[in-house]
Amino acid sequence: MHPILFKIGPITIYTYGVMVALGIFFGSLVLVKLSEREGIRREDVVDIAFWSIVAGFIGARLFFFLYNPEYLKPWYRIFFVWEGGLVWYGGVVFGALTAIYFIVKRKIPVWRFADAIAIALSVGLGFGRIGCTMAGCCYGKVCHAPFAIVFTNPHSAAPLNVPLWPTEPISSAANFLIAFILYLLYKRRKTPGEIFGFYLIFYGIFRFLIEFVRATPKEILGTFSNNQVISIIMVAAGIVIVIYRRKRTEEV
Repeated sequence: MHPILFKIGPITIYTYGVMVALGIFFGSLVLVKLSEREGIRREDVVDIAFWSIVAGFIGARLFFFLYNPEYLKPWYRIFFVWEGGLVWYGGVVFGALTAIYFIVKRKIPVWRFADAIAIALSVGLGFGRIGCTMAGCCYGKVCHAPFAIVFTNPHSAAPLNVPLWPTEPISSAANFLIAFILYLLYKRRKTPGEIFGFYLIFYGIFRFLIEFVRATPKEILGTFSNNQVISIIMVAAGIVIVIYRRKRTEEV
């Protein structure tokens, strides 16, 4: 693909970084708009979004090197974020903990905000996976089907000149589709919080399935990858949240 978008003298602009920036921008825009519909102050949303993004980047980067310690050569490569290398679950954990802190501190309606976050996350990750496609990270296993993707750019993180499962563009399309479906459900929701539950279900199912054709899953229990185990937990949690919220008569 095209890991390097363009160069201006000594300055190199990486496509991955640009797409992540677009994901943050559009995801934050969606979050602000939906949160305002829920009666949440813009300034609170902006603060939560900013600090959660910062914490999310740190978590996503740390998880990547926990999973792939071989990339820490040299050690300061941890700062080379333009090369790719972010683990979504790590970002969610750190970002969620930061968001929870602000939500509790500022007494923001949890479930209403969670619904807005779910849609915004899907939009942001959709752009982020386009960046993965360009950079060649999160690549798939060898695939000889007509729809296989082949990386030829020497700056790509993926193996070169080998037909691979197009896991990155599939993931991007899936996240945009999830965002669209969630928005349709959001307009017809029965109670705040259920959209967040549906997000956990939809993304968990997709991530569980896509892991079978990704090239770099870390297997545990001899069968599933760690991401698949997390996905199963997400789906179960999502089902519980949807059922619980629909049984509630009062909003929290």
